[in-house]
Amino acid sequence: MHNKFQNSELYLRVLSSIIMIVLSTLLLVLGGILFEISLLLLAAILAWEILGFDDNKNKLKILNASLFAFSFATYIWFLPILSLIFLFIFLFYYKIIIKHEDFNKRAIYLIVILLSLVSLSHLRSDIGLIETIWVICCVISSDIGGYFVGRYVGGPKLWPVISPKKTWSGIIGGWILALSTTYVFIFFSANIEYSFLYFSVFIAIFSQFGDLFESSIKRSAKVKDSSKLIPGHGGFLDRFDGMIGAFFAICVIYILDIYNWIF
Repeated sequence: MHNKFQNSELYLRVLSSIIMIVLSTLLLVLGGILFEISLLLLAAILAWEILGFDDNKNKLKILNASLFAFSFATYIWFLPILSLIFLFIFLFYYKIIIKHEDFNKRAIYLIVILLSLVSLSHLRSDIGLIETIWVICCVISSDIGGYFVGRYVGGPKLWPVISPKKTWSGIIGGWILALSTTYVFIFFSANIEYSFLYFSVFIAIFSQFGDLFESSIKRSAKVKDSSKLIPGHGGFLDRFDGMIGAFFAICVIYILDIYNWIF
């Protein structure tokens, strides 16, 4: 009976992974308005999850998530400054009405999510598909490298209170695999330059921090998964926490003009 349950869980996990990969790839390749609408829906889902970690019966969640998504839509389709005004009005309302004890953490995460989604939209529409895929592959490489090196090398824990399984060796393994992935992109694509090697580690670090930050919020809220929307995986935040951190890194690179600092 136990084995059957495990097999069904594995089946659901694999099936949902395949569906997510195919759908995400299709939307990413197509780009344009369809991609932006998908990001709008993702913004609403991520906000819905983070606002309801510890209150699944909160009827205001859908309204609040819609308001957050509206801020994102205003940024990419209208005026960025107007979007930021809406966002801070929303956060003020959130603090007064919902009154989560860990408001500061969740508010910071919501701001990071907004900027990450804006960066993803900008990178895909204004910079290019290859560069966007490169960032995503850096995140995936960081996760894979961290998992296998951490598992087989082990060593001192990174932050046991927040994420008991993460090790320093896994963190470094993630950086190395992100670097290696960038080398592959450099070899096959003229769009990716050698200077991107620096940024691959920067992106990996932010990706790992995104994972840790989401874990710390869930631990504060005393929940294991952000939701149960994805069978076998948990919630969208559980799957996109690293991506959120990575595309926030792109936002930091863009705002601070870090490329010109180094080169």
